[in-house]
Amino acid sequence: MINKQKKNLRILCTERRCNLNKDDKNLSFKLVKNILEMKELKSVKFIASFMPIKTEISVEQLNNYLISIGKKICLPVILNNNKYLIFRSYDKKTFLKKGRFGIPEPDENKEEVIPELILTPCLAFDQSGYRLGYGGGFYDRTFIRLRRLGYPFISVAVAYDGQKIKNVIRDHNDQRIDYILTEKNLYRSK
Repeated sequence: MINKQKKNLRILCTERRCNLNKDDKNLSFKLVKNILEMKELKSVKFIASFMPIKTEISVEQLNNYLISIGKKICLPVILNNNKYLIFRSYDKKTFLKKGRFGIPEPDENKEEVIPELILTPCLAFDQSGYRLGYGGGFYDRTFIRLRRLGYPFISVAVAYDGQKIKNVIRDHNDQRIDYILTEKNLYRSK
């Protein structure tokens, strides 16, 4: 029942994201301004980001800014039949290959790292700190795995403010996000 509800919500949220007014060329710069409100940003060294696909918000300027202030960026990689993500280092010169689902990712020549802050894409989010992803569960399983291994990290969903909904349908596998970063705000999960 929940899976069908989530599937229907994904369809609605995908349409909604496609219809958002994304003509503002400064959206990515606004993400930079808002992430500076996060006190924890100063103390982290490795930040996992992502390469936007489909109609996801651009994080290009955000990634460039983080690199410019000395942060090490890494990107998610899905290895073979893994059910979770690993992260490989990334900079502007990194060759990206098409990975699983056609998502650009660093190749095996790049170092694997454990991020202290993980930026995640989403289709929708709510004020309680839950995000609706594409349904693969990779980020949720990764969060569970990192916690089990004792790695502390901060999770941040990155989205357009218009992707906010009242309640994300969730089950016991869905992991709560610490922050939601949009072009209008940095929301702390309640």
